[in-house]
Amino acid sequence: MTTIKRIVSLVLTLSLLLGLVAIAQADAATKSISVAIPSDPSFTVDAIGDSNGLTTSLIREGLTRQGQGGTLTLGLAESYEHNEDYTEWTFHLRDSAYQDGTPVIADDFVWAIGAQLDGTVEVSYPDFLFEIKNARGIVRGTATVDDLGVKAIDDKTVVFEMEYPVTYFPQLITHPMHFGYSRASAEKIGFAEIGLEADAFISNGPYYLESWVHDDKLVFKKNPYYWNAENVAIDEIIVYVIPDESTRVNLFLNGELDLVDFDASRLSAITAAGFEPLTYNNGRTTYVSFNLQSVGVKNQKIRQALSAAIDREALVAGVVKNGSTPADGFVPVGLAGDDTRTFRDIVGTTLNYPYDEARAKELFQEGLAEEGISASDITVNFLTSNATENATVSAAIQQIWQDTFGITVNVDVLDSASYRTKRTNYEYDACFLSWGADWNDATNFLSGYEQTEDHNPSQYYSEAFNEAYLRGVYNTDVTARVTDLGESEAILLEDAAIIPLYYTSQYYATSSRLVGTERRAVIPYLDFYFADVK
Repeated sequence: MTTIKRIVSLVLTLSLLLGLVAIAQADAATKSISVAIPSDPSFTVDAIGDSNGLTTSLIREGLTRQGQGGTLTLGLAESYEHNEDYTEWTFHLRDSAYQDGTPVIADDFVWAIGAQLDGTVEVSYPDFLFEIKNARGIVRGTATVDDLGVKAIDDKTVVFEMEYPVTYFPQLITHPMHFGYSRASAEKIGFAEIGLEADAFISNGPYYLESWVHDDKLVFKKNPYYWNAENVAIDEIIVYVIPDESTRVNLFLNGELDLVDFDASRLSAITAAGFEPLTYNNGRTTYVSFNLQSVGVKNQKIRQALSAAIDREALVAGVVKNGSTPADGFVPVGLAGDDTRTFRDIVGTTLNYPYDEARAKELFQEGLAEEGISASDITVNFLTSNATENATVSAAIQQIWQDTFGITVNVDVLDSASYRTKRTNYEYDACFLSWGADWNDATNFLSGYEQTEDHNPSQYYSEAFNEAYLRGVYNTDVTARVTDLGESEAILLEDAAIIPLYYTSQYYATSSRLVGTERRAVIPYLDFYFADVK
């Protein structure tokens, strides 16, 4: 080989080596984490199908967002203001863009909210939008989308008109149903196709969905056009769909996942592997809801007796065993009250029928006498899902009620889809439920029991409840409104339309390299926005 050929060969070899080094350095610089969720998510415009809020929070952002340590912070809005009586809110948008570089504009919010109300896209809970002027009327056909109280003044200014004073509106709009979506993109994709595949959704959030193998794996990459991209530390988030908890835990212990949620039965395996078990208040209340039209539970005293028969302390310590705490009301601990105190701090306990077996039996006999029946005449069909905790707790309650009162309790354990169908159709006497905070305000828990609401799990009606609830809703004094809402909660529980059981907690663990993960009592319950890897 000539000297010239040797030189050329060395240069080519050196170039190749430098290229490989550059690739290796680039790979090393990419910050990636892996997590798992139990079921395939949904990326519809209303985002209700994303049960824990994680995947939606990666690709979508609203005008405000949940910050660190339970605080509220700005999202796509750089500022906002309201009028004197809180019936109008004006938001000023930042410069930010979707994953294709298209600017986020005020009309995105006008279109997306209107589309959820007029039937353009399907939604699960349209009442989440009913604070907005004429939203209820659009759903019921007495108003059109042109009447909607959401207006784009210009590309950077959107104004919301309220049906009544809404002091908590910045908290409410952290829920995805209040997020914007590109009208042009929706029309291009097709309204019925939005969110069905990775390329059928456009992201305005910190990440975009690069790929999606259904029921298997989703890959999220950082959105370079997002307004705060330079402060989003993690470049790639891989989300596996793994229904089985034991499989998720094993993958975590093998170093293949960076975070895992688990129940109490996995605690010893987590600690034995050297990981610190952590818990967080996930803003949920587990409770029993009654179908008040059912013969066996239509009597108020019988329902009160069923509540007083349950030893909640023993239930969470001996059956649930995950750090949950006995409920003393419906609205869970940790939800906002006034500027310095939580709702529960202000209201205190509203559960008038805690565990008292003697009182339970006395109330039960009074209820039987009022109905002119005996215990043998009562059969309670108790609906629950097949999630491990739900089925186990329901079986415990079944035993308590049968042993205490001598009644028949049939537990109907169903898969989640069948459970939802029966629950929606009121095919039960009692139903095991858990409700989590969609936004950081007590209205998220209490609004469903107002007489005018379309979704009322107990078929409950009370003028006293409505009066107290609406007084709280209209009250612009922050502390006084909480007191009013607390009064409505007390009425609901005195009527025993529902009986709270416990405020839930969740065990989880993280890898040693993952820092800054937010776990909170409001969607998104799991948030990597502020996270980083060592």
